[in-house]
Amino acid sequence: MMAPPDSNDPDLEASTNRWMGWGVVLLFLMVLVFPVYRILEPQSRARANEVYQTGLAAQGEAVYEEACLQCHGVAAKGGLGPALNAQQFLGAVDDRQMADLIATGVPGTLMAPYAADFGGSLTQTQIGATVAYLRAFEEEAPDIPEWRTPLAQEDLSGRDLYTMGCSYCHGLDLTGTEIAPDLGPGSDAEEESDSRLAKRIREGKEEMPAFGNILADEQIELIVAYLRDVQEGG
Repeated sequence: MMAPPDSNDPDLEASTNRWMGWGVVLLFLMVLVFPVYRILEPQSRARANEVYQTGLAAQGEAVYEEACLQCHGVAAKGGLGPALNAQQFLGAVDDRQMADLIATGVPGTLMAPYAADFGGSLTQTQIGATVAYLRAFEEEAPDIPEWRTPLAQEDLSGRDLYTMGCSYCHGLDLTGTEIAPDLGPGSDAEEESDSRLAKRIREGKEEMPAFGNILADEQIELIVAYLRDVQEGG
C-alpha cells in the first residue's frame, strides 16, 4: 500500500498554503466585483433593450407608412383616422391593447383587422414593431383633446389640413402618387376654378372619398388656398 503523505512535509505545506492564499485572494476579488456587477448589469440590460426598441421602432415605421399612414397621417398626427401620437391615446392603452386594436380592428368604424389571423396582411412581429413605433412618440406626445377627430382641431392651416387629409394620395409636395394625380404647378388642378376644386374635395369623385362630412367649408377653402399658393410657387 502507498504510504499516506507526511503531514510535516514542508513542500506539501507550502503548496497548500499557496492554494489557500489564492483562494482567499479570489474570494476577496469576488466580494469586490459583485457589487459593481449589480450596479452595471441593469444598466447594460437597459442599454441593450433601448437599442432593441429603437431597431424595432424603425421596422414599425416602415409598416406604419405602408398600412396606417393613409388614415392616421404623417407621424401618426391624425387625418381621416385618430391621432395616434396624442397623449390621450398613448396614455389610455398599454402595448397589448394597442396590438389588439391593430390586430382585430374596431367594429363599426373604418379600422379593419390587420392581423393575418383575422384576414389582414400583418404578422404579429409587424404588429409588435408598429406598436414600438407608436410608443416612441410618448415622451414628447402632444396634447390633442380632439385626437379622435384630429381634422376638427382649431387653428389648423391649409397646409396642415392637406398634410393630414390629402398627402397620402396626392403626395406631400403635391406631385401625386400612383393613387392620385398631381395637384401642383402645371397640373390639371391649376386650370380648375376654386369652386370646382372645393366641390371635388367636398363631394369626392370616383375613388376619391368625400370630405364634406369631415371638413367644414372654411377648412376646404383653406386647402384650396394652400393648393393655389403652391401652384403659384409660394
